Amino acid sequence: MATKYQDKDIRWKWLEEKGYSVLGDKHQYAYMQSLWASTDVVQSVFVDAKAGTGKTTLAVAAGVYEIEKGTYDKIIYVRNAVAVRDQGFLPGSVTEKEYVYFAPLFDALLNLHHDGYSSWYENDDEHKKIVMTSTSYLRGVNFKNAFVIIDEAQNLDLNELQTVLTRIHDSCKVVVIGSTRQIDNVKKLGMIKGYSPFEVYMKHFEGHLSVQHKLITNYRGQFSNWSDEIQQTINLIEKT
Repeated sequence: MATKYQDKDIRWKWLEEKGYSVLGDKHQYAYMQSLWASTDVVQSVFVDAKAGTGKTTLAVAAGVYEIEKGTYDKIIYVRNAVAVRDQGFLPGSVTEKEYVYFAPLFDALLNLHHDGYSSWYENDDEHKKIVMTSTSYLRGVNFKNAFVIIDEAQNLDLNELQTVLTRIHDSCKVVVIGSTRQIDNVKKLGMIKGYSPFEVYMKHFEGHLSVQHKLITNYRGQFSNWSDEIQQTINLIEKT
């Protein structure tokens, strides 16, 4: 099956066997090429895409393959869940409080038929192949030789993004995922001349072994896709 792809790379066959054929979607295919490019060619990948386009699932798939291959030691999945004061009302340890917010990672692993939780996560800290964290606990942390996925980046303010990205050593691959359609609190973020911090960092990394992608097709279906087009109705209401 891999012979359908121009580079005939075994990675594409692996991806198809996991249930993901990106050949028919030029945007997903280009995204995967960047995700799998070596860090001396593409170190950071920024993707701004609407819901259901596969931006997180494909990033996790790329990371899983690279960990299995031994290119990196672990996947580090970063997501700003909620403010620490809000997490305090949830029961359990920090890990237990945050687990619910990392569902996209484990959904992606499940779709890949990969038992990442028990085999990669439930190990001692030294041997974990999956590390989950929020921006609340990154001061003094170093990321080395890891496939780093920063999800829901559109909801990180400039300080939070700077905190995450300055943790990263040159031995890492970095994927920054967001959707500017789904910013939760524009006022809190602090827009800069109309740009969100996510967009500012995309501009900041232009020309620095970095690429940007847009994914177009919502594979969840028409209902999800139309739900994400709410701005059309807002524009109509504002005109009346």
